[in-house]
Amino acid sequence: MQNQDSGNFFQSIKIQKQLLLLLLFSSIVPVSITGIYGIVSSSSALTSLGENQLLESAVSEGNSIESFLKGINEDVLFLSKTPQIQGIVRARGGIDKETNASAEDLTKQLETLLTSMMQSKSYYMQLRYLDEKGQEIVRVDSDGTTVKVIPKADLQNKGDRPYFTDTMKLPLGSLYTSPVNLNQERGQIERPFKPVIRYATPVYDGSGKARGIVIANVFANQFIKYIEEGNHNKDEAFLVNEKGYYISHPQDEKEWGEDLKKEEKLEKDYGEALAKEILSGDRGVTEKEGSYTIAYSKIPLDPQSKQFLVAINQSPKSEILKSVNAFKGVAIGIILGGLAIVLPIGIFRGKQLVNLIKQLVNGISSASQQIFSTLEEQERIASQQAASVNETTTTMDELEASSRQSAQQAKAAVTAAQEALVLAQGGTEAVGETLEGMFTLEKKVGAIAEQIVLLSEQASQIGTISQFVSDVANKTNMLALNSSVEAVRAGEHGKGFSVVANEIRKLADQSQRSAEKINNLVTEIQGSINSTVMVTEEGTKTVTAGVETAKKTDAAFSGVTEAVNKVVINNQQISLNLKQQVDAIQQVVQAMDSINQGAKETAVGINQTKVGTEQLNETAQQLNQMV
Repeated sequence: MQNQDSGNFFQSIKIQKQLLLLLLFSSIVPVSITGIYGIVSSSSALTSLGENQLLESAVSEGNSIESFLKGINEDVLFLSKTPQIQGIVRARGGIDKETNASAEDLTKQLETLLTSMMQSKSYYMQLRYLDEKGQEIVRVDSDGTTVKVIPKADLQNKGDRPYFTDTMKLPLGSLYTSPVNLNQERGQIERPFKPVIRYATPVYDGSGKARGIVIANVFANQFIKYIEEGNHNKDEAFLVNEKGYYISHPQDEKEWGEDLKKEEKLEKDYGEALAKEILSGDRGVTEKEGSYTIAYSKIPLDPQSKQFLVAINQSPKSEILKSVNAFKGVAIGIILGGLAIVLPIGIFRGKQLVNLIKQLVNGISSASQQIFSTLEEQERIASQQAASVNETTTTMDELEASSRQSAQQAKAAVTAAQEALVLAQGGTEAVGETLEGMFTLEKKVGAIAEQIVLLSEQASQIGTISQFVSDVANKTNMLALNSSVEAVRAGEHGKGFSVVANEIRKLADQSQRSAEKINNLVTEIQGSINSTVMVTEEGTKTVTAGVETAKKTDAAFSGVTEAVNKVVINNQQISLNLKQQVDAIQQVVQAMDSINQGAKETAVGINQTKVGTEQLNETAQQLNQMV
């Protein structure tokens, strides 16, 4: 029921409004879907791009720090293998037998080497060589600009320091790495703060015995600056150690919490779960309560140590989504602008289309009305034609029956004439047989002559009637031809065909009367012949006259036979013509039946076309109302 109500509702809306609604939906819906999909997919791509850029920044900072520290590792291992340190180990305060150099000379050479290295690499704070007891043998310090060799008198023993004892336990080629912390002098943190990291490696002699360590103190600021350079715009970069304490932070008061005994660490600001995720992973991107996007990258301090740093880059999500929001604004503007351009044009073109449809509907309605009027007129004419053809068919049926009856009567006349011919031939034979007895007919010659004259007159009448019958047959033949022509013209309402049919009926009646006259004459001839026979019997006594009379009678009978023969021939021709006339009339009747059937089918087709035109007109009017 609801679907039916909805269908009626839409049918009640004019097509013009339906087209406008369709235009609105076909424009807004696809454009909106496409725009929303583009915005969503682009937003996801731009968000991923922003996160990747943040991660790349953190990874780049971590790689820079790792590369820097790797160079320190290589320098320390290189120093442990230099000839100067190896010579000092072999000299043991005396002379190095391999180089013949004294320990003092080797010490000065090592001082020169370390000084040169520190001058070329300003990030070194201190380079030292300590013997197996922890006594400083060579020490070169730098404040970042000036390099200074510490005199022998100021050298200290560091044998109690954890970095010394831990390094002495390491195998050859291994490294000790200290945490990144604030430098201390005599147990006190230096001020201003000097963050440092220490790398040390043991020195072994040829017998495999540890003979001291080489240690490098490095200004941590040299690699912390990579993190500080990451703090730009609204992005923030941090550096924390493996415990989560800040080594570098945009807020200075949060730095060096471990050294200063403060609980300023990652867990405090990010929560335990997020801090654990960052410290336990190698690199990745995460979020802080939906407000910040965080990228992190682990930095191992050396391949053998479990100590590491973590470079962290943090950016507000609004900053990450800034380009996304800008794209959304541009996309929405483009969508609205496109709709603002497309919809007016579509509405304008839609109105033009509706006007065109109205014009077409009006044209269809007018044409259908004209066709309807024409079909009504054709239907009336077809009905009249059907009635005329039906009447003509009835008349032709009657004419056929009359012609068939005339043909039968003509056939009967032929039969009678043939019988008369047979009788005449029999009379002639009888006359021949009685010639010898005709001598007595002399007295009856006059009577016979009179009868012969009568027969001659009747024969003349028969000839005249036969000639008339011949003329009738010719006219009947012509009328049959005209009937065929009129049958062809029957498609033009059959006018004139009834006249021909009436004429044919009259001629058929005349043929019938002529045939009756021929029968009467034949009867009279038979009576005259009987009289002649009687007179001939009475005149048998007069032989001479009878012979002459018989001769004349024989001649007369020959003429009668010839005349009757002609009558037979003419009657046969009349019968044949009437038969042909009947066949022609049957063909005309069949043709008229076909015409009648065609007229009926035409009337039915015109009626169906009329109904279809009425429906077309009604549809055009409904469409005109809907538009």
